[in-house]
Amino acid sequence: MTPRPSGVLGRRLPRGRRFVAVVAVLAVTGLTAAGTGEWAAGRLLRDRIAAAAPGLGADLTVSAGGSALWDLARQQIPQLDLSSDDATLGRLGPVDVQVRLEDVRFGGRATTVGGATAEVTVPLSAVADAVQAAAPSVAVDGATADPQAGTVTVALGFGGAAQLTLRPSVVDGRVQIAAVSAQILGQALAPARLAGLTKGMGQGAQHAYPLGLRATSVRVDADGLRIELSAGPRALKRT
Repeated sequence: MTPRPSGVLGRRLPRGRRFVAVVAVLAVTGLTAAGTGEWAAGRLLRDRIAAAAPGLGADLTVSAGGSALWDLARQQIPQLDLSSDDATLGRLGPVDVQVRLEDVRFGGRATTVGGATAEVTVPLSAVADAVQAAAPSVAVDGATADPQAGTVTVALGFGGAAQLTLRPSVVDGRVQIAAVSAQILGQALAPARLAGLTKGMGQGAQHAYPLGLRATSVRVDADGLRIELSAGPRALKRT
């Protein structure tokens, strides 16, 4: 005769407790599956946005504010928040960007959005990098901001012997950074030499901004530039 198992593991649970145990196992399994589904849905949302707006960078994060799985099943998201700290805006990058998409719809052949607003933070280092890219033969030694004057001054040459003063503005929905003046050892640089020094700074201005965004304002803060942007309804197409 086969002996019955002894100990706690060998005891048969009462029917009520067995039911609770089965429900608990099923609940854990269901939560695991739901968690996997949410992760996959969130990843799908991110990949769709990243394909349509590669300028938002590799560190793009997407938040639907609720269940991404449920939103995808309905094929509509009232608001979708995007954030990235390695985006590019024209020749400026990496920059920090916060975007809110309104009325995102997945029905039909293309994903569409009802509109978008964004705020971009451009660190002073990105401004200095843009100057370096425009004038690769000139050493750039950092940048400082003057919020009251609305300008950024970039130190050039060994020990910052020269200073280039820039002023950002919005022109036709894009941020342009123009040279106001330059000094070398305290002496003003001639306009012709100033133009030659900064002629490459506008080369990236024709590049489309991500998601069809257009700049509406720009201001100089102590630690960089703050840019507000917006966009109207559009389809998100893979670029």
